[in-house]
Amino acid sequence: MDSKYCTIHYRRLRRDGDVFPQKTLAKSIIDAMEMSHKNGTKYSKDWRLRIASVPRTPDYRRFINDYHSNDEVVFGNVCVFTPGEMQALIEIERREGAEEAGRVPIEAVDIAEDRAPDGMEYLRGIAYWLAVNDHFFMIQHTAMQTKGMEEYLTWLLRDETETIERDHFVELQAAFDISSVGGDLEDVTSIEIGGLIPETVRDTDEQTVHPAPTSGKTVEVVERSTVGDLRAMFDKGKKIIEDLLGPMEAKKLMDSIPPDAALDVTVNIGYRAKKRKFEKEFMRNLASGLRNMPEGEVRIRGKDGAIKGDEARLQTSMPVKRIRDGSMLLDLVDARNQLIRVYHRFVEDGKITA
Repeated sequence: MDSKYCTIHYRRLRRDGDVFPQKTLAKSIIDAMEMSHKNGTKYSKDWRLRIASVPRTPDYRRFINDYHSNDEVVFGNVCVFTPGEMQALIEIERREGAEEAGRVPIEAVDIAEDRAPDGMEYLRGIAYWLAVNDHFFMIQHTAMQTKGMEEYLTWLLRDETETIERDHFVELQAAFDISSVGGDLEDVTSIEIGGLIPETVRDTDEQTVHPAPTSGKTVEVVERSTVGDLRAMFDKGKKIIEDLLGPMEAKKLMDSIPPDAALDVTVNIGYRAKKRKFEKEFMRNLASGLRNMPEGEVRIRGKDGAIKGDEARLQTSMPVKRIRDGSMLLDLVDARNQLIRVYHRFVEDGKITA
């Protein structure tokens, strides 16, 4: 069997603020799967009991399919599908009455769509995951990323099986790779969110007087020690403006921007102090807030001036066997083994604690 290189993303269960009980995430999942449904069947014994709808996309369904556990490690995959979904098809065989394929020019092929065979559904995606204590490793799919996993586990543990309390929830925080950013996280000097900033956009001096975009008045930027820069462009920039100003004021600002102008939003987070380092609490909050940002949209500038993108957050790439040559499906045993190897590697390298 050939292999496919997969990015294995690391997350860790958030515990501050009493958002989760004392037992580990892995143990909580095991307990939920061993719970009995009101019909008397354990959740681990019937996949249909584990189906959940998707918030804001009620036609989607998610469920843990394959599931394996021991005292410390829980492994499985999550499948996403839409009941009754149709899939587009193209007709590549020769048409009726045509000569041998390739001999008769065909301007375009027909496009049709069809449902899956009876008793089957088309899968939108499969994600593979491993939980060890509070550590969480995941081979994501575009249809099932960290946010979706948080929603699903919260539903399973809190809403469905009541393994955790009503005021508890699952939040899987990202972690920054200390070795990648060039030292202790306190030596990080800036963090950028979004795409690359155009070359024509420059950081403004902290003492520069800026024109206010909506009124033409001027505002003075207070001198301060900068802790970090959060940047966003286009849609993400609009969201930041709405969060800062509210929907009405944000609309006024957006309406004032010329149609051919690029939207660049910079949010400076700082405090009046001589120390120019990130506080650990700030870094924890930032790791939480950036946990669902796509890879490549978060960049970190370290003390040596180097900018790190994809590798800023803790993750790695590993070869995982396919179930057959050319298949898009991964071999379950090898996927589990590779996830476990990544866990041990991160522990040995001192990136996480066993």
